[in-house]
Amino acid sequence: MYFVIVTELGIVVSENNTVAKSFSFSNPASEFVDAKKGILKDNSIIDYLRELNSGFFISDELLLKTLKKESLDVQMMSEKQTDEIQANKPQILVDAGFAKNVGDAMSKLRDFALSLSASKVTEVSQSPDLHIIQAINTLDEMDVMINGLSSRLREWYGLHFPELDNIIDSINGYAQIVTAGNRAGLSDKVYQDAGFPDSKVQMLSVIQQKSKGGDVSPENLAIIQSIAKQILDMTKARNAIEHHIEDQMKTIAPNVSAILGTAVGARILAKAGSIKKLATLPASTIQVLGAEKALFRALKTGTQPPKHGILFQHPIVHAAPRWQRGKMARAIASKAAIAARVDVYGAGLNQTLLDKLNVRVTEIGEKYKEPTERPQQPQRMERRRDDFGQRDNFRSGDRRPRDSFRDNKPRESFRNRDSRRDGFRSRGESDSSRREFRDRFSSRDDRPHSRDDKPRESFRNRDSRRDGFRSRGESDSSRREFRDRFSSRDDRPHSRDDKPRESFRNRDSRRDGFRSRGESDSSRREFRGDSGKRKKFGKRRF
Repeated sequence: MYFVIVTELGIVVSENNTVAKSFSFSNPASEFVDAKKGILKDNSIIDYLRELNSGFFISDELLLKTLKKESLDVQMMSEKQTDEIQANKPQILVDAGFAKNVGDAMSKLRDFALSLSASKVTEVSQSPDLHIIQAINTLDEMDVMINGLSSRLREWYGLHFPELDNIIDSINGYAQIVTAGNRAGLSDKVYQDAGFPDSKVQMLSVIQQKSKGGDVSPENLAIIQSIAKQILDMTKARNAIEHHIEDQMKTIAPNVSAILGTAVGARILAKAGSIKKLATLPASTIQVLGAEKALFRALKTGTQPPKHGILFQHPIVHAAPRWQRGKMARAIASKAAIAARVDVYGAGLNQTLLDKLNVRVTEIGEKYKEPTERPQQPQRMERRRDDFGQRDNFRSGDRRPRDSFRDNKPRESFRNRDSRRDGFRSRGESDSSRREFRDRFSSRDDRPHSRDDKPRESFRNRDSRRDGFRSRGESDSSRREFRDRFSSRDDRPHSRDDKPRESFRNRDSRRDGFRSRGESDSSRREFRGDSGKRKKFGKRRF
């Protein structure tokens, strides 16, 4: 069995690890790519294999199909055999005569890699859809530049002829009038050459004579005229680019141009990157191309997603009622996805796609003549970035509801309303025994009195609470006499040898865990050491 090996420098035919024949490439980069695609420019390889009249093992699948078409007995190599060839490739190149030694083989492989990369870059740069992308981007940028210069031109020339701004809306017409000179030099022919009808020409002539604008110096007028000429030149260039895009789109992507139009199709092509990438995108992605900000905002906040992106510029979507635009954009995007795939594989213009799209657009217009009310979807609640790190209303860090913190069993130790009325109650005591005890002594007089069934005489009334000290058996009259005798605070006798109370604890003493009445503060501070500061306790959790 023979082995047909496709290398970077040529094709090698070997038998039992011995090179039988080798065919070198004149242009390794391009011929190697063609061989991998199954294209053999040199027919001498096929003639030599026919002369051998034997079976062959080959490493490339596309080349296998080509050789089978030539009625040759070929089979695919195993994965193990392919790995051995890749590991011994420098030596195979030396044995085939493509290199002098292993070092020379490695150097030639490096040159081959560089030339292959250069050929790939050249191939990609020659892609016509990339030129369309550059052209449509240039067109959009030129529109921005023309609008900016035209607004500046209107403001500057409006100082000399302010009434002209409100009458003329066309950028080109305004620029052509400015190139004619100042207000006094304008004639009816200038207005006619700018493309205005006779009715507007007469109106401009009357307004020109009654204008209230100021005079302009020749230097300023020259600058204003140069800006007007730049606007006219850029407008001509823009028209040329627009015609070029239309021609290229009809040649490269005729089906996309028929479905989307040349301008919208070129913008979607630029957003996708190439016609091949556009063919791989689903219809839902094509529908929202150009609305990425709104799409990701909807995914983040839970609001309604966008219905269309660049497709809003399509005439059908733009002219449709508000409630039909989403359905129109979906129908156009689905046909555009099919059209892009047809254009990639070069099947030509398919008129059926456009006919089906027109039928679907007509169906949507007839079916949804009136807007339909949709139920409002609840928005997803999301914590703001400022709220992170703050405590919740309960159990910070735990978002479970309150009921989940408790067991499903009722708490038996909680006292009910009847138990709060009783002065004492044990947890294991039943309610029936307490009711029996309460029923037996329903009357207040029948209840047993404490302290030998005598009424409590020792309870102090309101007057007794006002006195600093009072004996239980002392009458109210004696206390009043004593209070009247010493009505003044200074006349009252001081207790404990008329000395002030030194044993009352001040604020510092309340901080100490223990303190004797006669002990000084200094000794306690020495005993306390550095614990004079108030102890900080953790936050109490409820």
